[in-house]
Amino acid sequence: MMLSGPLTAIPLLMFAAAAQRLPLVTLGLLMCFNPALRMTWEILVGHEPMPPARCIGLGLIWIALAIFTADGLLCAHRGGTGILQAS
Repeated sequence: MMLSGPLTAIPLLMFAAAAQRLPLVTLGLLMCFNPALRMTWEILVGHEPMPPARCIGLGLIWIALAIFTADGLLCAHRGGTGILQAS
């Protein structure tokens, strides 16, 4: 029980240190992937019920993430300010 504090604090401190080094655009993109991947895991592995409205929502999330990622990569490739070069 005494180790639960440090076991909780150490990953949070590591995340805070890493988040300061990442551009906000990249951090925001990573934060969007987490719920989308969790929902996908629940559907494929946990066999959660998937109503049509939730299926549409999941599809829209993945389409938006794909567009956002493609745009950032294209901007970075062309020398513009994209995901990889934002600071």
